[in-house]
Amino acid sequence: MNYKNLLIICCLLLSFSCATEKKDSFPHQDKEFTSTVFPKPVGFINDFDGVFSETEEATLLKLVKEHQAETSNQIAVVTINDLMNYDTIEQYSLDLTNYWGVGLKDKDNGVLIVIHVKNRNLWIQNGDGITDKLTDAETKHIIDSQITPSYKKGDHYGGTYKGIEHIIKELTKTGDN
Repeated sequence: MNYKNLLIICCLLLSFSCATEKKDSFPHQDKEFTSTVFPKPVGFINDFDGVFSETEEATLLKLVKEHQAETSNQIAVVTINDLMNYDTIEQYSLDLTNYWGVGLKDKDNGVLIVIHVKNRNLWIQNGDGITDKLTDAETKHIIDSQITPSYKKGDHYGGTYKGIEHIIKELTKTGDN
């Protein structure tokens, strides 16, 4: 075998290994929005406002990745310091969820928790594919009963962790619970 054939085989093997690499991000992004409006996701925990320590981020990531492995539901967290040109966190959350593509496209089973510490505001955006298990009323209850009390004490990590735990609890409930 000559070097030219060996080089071709090596290039093919390298391209196949690169193509099968699994990214730790969302499977589809809506290209209609410009990247100047929304930040590029760095994974499932996107702490753009520097709210969490590295250890806290790792713990939150472990929690959402375990849930995803069991159910295929995707839960993502983002901390922001600016709503850009948006008037409400609700509209920002919806558009960001769609832009990032949180959840599997064919299942629309994503949840995005958007935290805006500066304005003391947060929102949980549900994909349409999970609203039968996690309604807007349930997410409001999770915010009011689990997340906000910890946030008022300055414990953003604890509130976020409790919020994710309760989201997972709602998403994994069976009809008997």
